[in-house]
Amino acid sequence: MVIMSKVWTELKKNGLNSELNCVAINGIEMEIGQQNYQRYCIEILSDILPGKSDMSYFALIVEEIEFPTRVDRYKKIWSKNKDVINSMECSLSQEYAEEIDGVTFFYGVVEIKDDISKNIMSIINGIPDAIVFGEMTKLENLDIPAIFQDEFIKVDSDDTFTQRDYPIYFQMMDSGFEICLYVFLAIPFSLNIEGNVEIDTERLKVELKEIENENWTIDGKKVFIFSIHDNRFGIVGDGTTVPDFFWMIGCIEEGGLWVDLSSGNHCVYEQTDQGIFLLFDEIGSFVEACES
Repeated sequence: MVIMSKVWTELKKNGLNSELNCVAINGIEMEIGQQNYQRYCIEILSDILPGKSDMSYFALIVEEIEFPTRVDRYKKIWSKNKDVINSMECSLSQEYAEEIDGVTFFYGVVEIKDDISKNIMSIINGIPDAIVFGEMTKLENLDIPAIFQDEFIKVDSDDTFTQRDYPIYFQMMDSGFEICLYVFLAIPFSLNIEGNVEIDTERLKVELKEIENENWTIDGKKVFIFSIHDNRFGIVGDGTTVPDFFWMIGCIEEGGLWVDLSSGNHCVYEQTDQGIFLLFDEIGSFVEACES
């Protein structure tokens, strides 16, 4: 049996900037293994990113050194990151050095020339602090010192998501067992992206908002819906007793109450000692039954 982590994609509005949409490429149970997540990201990026005839893709790479040695000044950026850079077809800017508050920053920009999705993931994984973005220009037209200064200002921000002015940019969140690659795209480049409306955890939370953290009775059975902030909310199926892409939303009598995220209607299931049984074939009917 091949054990795989679970992956899915959601399309969201970007709360930071109304001119951008956000594609969230999610993965859970990453402690099992990340191989299928990396492949999945490449597949999704290949589907949603504009081609290189419409967009150029770059990565700003920065090395921060408080007391640079002669070797540091010789290697700067490209020699230190040669394992990642040499694995792809790319163009390199000149290497820059700036001293700010006694710390030396070496930086430069890579332009990804081919196999865009795969090489974006190579940079994100191999150089986690790199700023990966898309811009409708070529490397020689970028004002790289200005880009660095703009990013340096953002370093001390406490915001979870960094707001940037590029038509496309990427941000990875990785907790070890959960991971999400956020792809922010200007609306003209995301109009044709449908996302996966079937697996939409944010929509599920909205659907349950009116009945969460409450006791209900359905067909004489006691039902309790967890708060979306409860640690039990969103526990995933184990893939054996409970199928993959099932989320626990509460309890019914002594068993679990589950929603099938892989169904467009978010079917609701009851777990008993005998197995998993369908209660409602859509979440809306379940909510109405609780409220009645």
